[in-house]
Amino acid sequence: MNETLTADKGRVLKAYEKAKTGRKVMLENLFGIKTFQPNIVERIKSFDDVCKEMAVSPKNYICQSDDPDDISANALRQALLISRCFNADKKEVVNWADSNQAKYFHVYKYSPSSGWSLYFVDRWYAVTNCGSRLAFLDSDHAEYAWETFKEIYINLIK
Repeated sequence: MNETLTADKGRVLKAYEKAKTGRKVMLENLFGIKTFQPNIVERIKSFDDVCKEMAVSPKNYICQSDDPDDISANALRQALLISRCFNADKKEVVNWADSNQAKYFHVYKYSPSSGWSLYFVDRWYAVTNCGSRLAFLDSDHAEYAWETFKEIYINLIK
């Protein structure tokens, strides 16, 4: 028989704040890391964090080839997972039939002196120029994803 325990969230957060690493991990396992780090930007600092958040193995996203097409294809898989991760944290879903819902995309530029960089984050409402699965529901998340996973996005477009 499974019984449910309830706990006062304020007391749990206070216990987490005072806890050392081992106990923090225990509390995260019991209540979920989102309880203690509700902002996805605080939880996601690496691609391994994305994989953990999405419950997939990072080993599935390692490219064993030097072929530029394979590297780009793997970068696309990684970029798709990153977009799904950040969008899963939102209460809404990407709805391509909703022309009032903004969808945010990276726009890149190339400079011979500095290579690829993020030119800006733009939004569209019902169309896409870069592939719908790469859309973000939040412009700050799109910018953060570029800053955190720049190498993945560069591998995708070069």
